[in-house]
Amino acid sequence: MKHIVFLEQYGSLGGGQQVLLELVRAALHTGFRATVLIPKGPCVDRLRALGAQTIVVPECRLSQGKKNFADIFRFAWYGCRTFLRHISLLRHADLIYVNGNRLSPVAMLAQLMLGRKAAYHIHLNHGGLERKLFLLALRLRSTRALVLPSEFIRRELLAADVRFDDPRVQVVPNGLDARFSDIPFQDRFTGRPLQHIGIVGRVSPEKGQDVLIPLAKHFPQLQFHVLGDAAFSSEDYYERLKREAPGNIYFHGWVDDLPAKVDEIGLQVCLVPSRCPPESPERSFESFSLVSAEMTALSCLVLVRKLGALEDVAQKLDLGMFEKDEELPALLKDNIAQYGVLTATSIKKSYDACMQSCSHTNLQQRLRNFFSSIEG
Repeated sequence: MKHIVFLEQYGSLGGGQQVLLELVRAALHTGFRATVLIPKGPCVDRLRALGAQTIVVPECRLSQGKKNFADIFRFAWYGCRTFLRHISLLRHADLIYVNGNRLSPVAMLAQLMLGRKAAYHIHLNHGGLERKLFLLALRLRSTRALVLPSEFIRRELLAADVRFDDPRVQVVPNGLDARFSDIPFQDRFTGRPLQHIGIVGRVSPEKGQDVLIPLAKHFPQLQFHVLGDAAFSSEDYYERLKREAPGNIYFHGWVDDLPAKVDEIGLQVCLVPSRCPPESPERSFESFSLVSAEMTALSCLVLVRKLGALEDVAQKLDLGMFEKDEELPALLKDNIAQYGVLTATSIKKSYDACMQSCSHTNLQQRLRNFFSSIEG
């Protein structure tokens, strides 16, 4: 039985780790044995429940935002140390799969010094330094694949450097995980006033949860919800939001069972107001929005910022879009005025499109086909 060693940079259960769980599930189903090097956190228990072996490693902690020389040193030292500590495991791996670029040096050292094969999974629209790292990976003949979550990221990479026009650069679109397999459509609007609006996911400046503060003040009759915590981001932003939030904003923290929580709240609208990182205003941040697909699958009205891959997802699933924060009050007023059967019909159309293109069954088939294609 062939053996894949997955390298994961976080032990939390964010979007990248949900992708990791689906990757491991597909690899096991394809006939691989799976071991995951991962920092401690709730993702470890999920991996073990799937049948994967896990080895807990320290987390590579770098500065938030723009990296400095000290970060580069820590990044290189962490990679060398992790490689040396687990060299025996890596030596016997048939494939090393990097799910997050902070562990890329581990895989590259294994390729160069141990002759191992590797694949790299990109989750974000990374900047110049990371792109150079990916190009370095493509220069190694033992690199089997550079996996992208969306066509948007392929376009961005090709615009940055023609050397990304390589057959090993493959788009394997993200999709819904097992929690969303068999959830039927639910009419959250007909006969009910618009009342509950939320933002789901990691709380950080680039995710834009601060748009809720002026909205909550503008619509004191509505209830606004933040479902998520700071995870591996700075806690300062999260704490500031809680201090400045009016009484009609509710902070639920990390939510493990999202479908159950959405039903408990009675959530009707999900905003996805992601922003470009402040240190890189020329770059679109989002590479694919799992939250947009998840909340569409939960029969919510989803409104996304016209930014990066969010625009592609919105067009594919027929979601509402906005560009500036100032547009949101008018958008909500329009929905308050016309909620009901018309809104439910529109959401059902998006739900059907989501289940057709992003279903868990389709995602698993894509991943299994991918693993079969690089097995040789």
